[in-house]
Amino acid sequence: MEDIERYGDYDEIDEEPRESKNPALTILKAIIIAVCCLVVGLILFRVILFNYYPSEMKNVYFDEKLTEYYDLQDGEIFAKTQTLRAPYDDPDFASFFADNLIVIEDVGQLQLSIRYNSSVFDTIEEKYGVRLDENADDLFTFELERVPFDESGEVEKIGTLSHSSSDSLLMYTYYKLVFSDVTFLDSETPDWIRLKITLNDVEGAEPYYILVYERTNDYSLFEDYKLSGKERP
Repeated sequence: MEDIERYGDYDEIDEEPRESKNPALTILKAIIIAVCCLVVGLILFRVILFNYYPSEMKNVYFDEKLTEYYDLQDGEIFAKTQTLRAPYDDPDFASFFADNLIVIEDVGQLQLSIRYNSSVFDTIEEKYGVRLDENADDLFTFELERVPFDESGEVEKIGTLSHSSSDSLLMYTYYKLVFSDVTFLDSETPDWIRLKITLNDVEGAEPYYILVYERTNDYSLFEDYKLSGKERP
């Protein structure tokens, strides 16, 4: 009987020994995963930040004239908006970006927001040898210009800057600009309106230009701008 029992013991399948994990390899894998997550997170953060504008910078600004019009129209302002096809001053190395165009033709207003990275001051210093104070209030002059389609025509300044406010987040600075007394051409007439940004107190500095309004045969898509619940006088 003992021999039979012993034979039965030999017939059992022994479990394979478990391989011991290398602690160094485990740590290395954890580091790689953490680095990958960090890189992806940074990329997503930069993308979100790049497209971000504070609400005060992108929403409709109600001055006295627009508020009066809003009340007369029972809460309507009949605003239009347009996606800017080239929302920058330079396609290769942009310093300024524009967005959130709001046009209220009935009151002659054009509103928009712009953004720049603090690195623009390094570019200005490198190009003109002048280091601007990033915290100064009067760094730029903002103007609107109508660009003629006829090369023999002259650029025309239109409207006046009636409101300007700013905000900042990390490396970005934002401006909310409101131009009043803007004359808009009839819907059958092609029109280009650009924003001109001039550096103050920098001798010989070239202006920056961004096309912010476009109505041509190639592109004239405007959409109704719907006021959000927070956009009220």
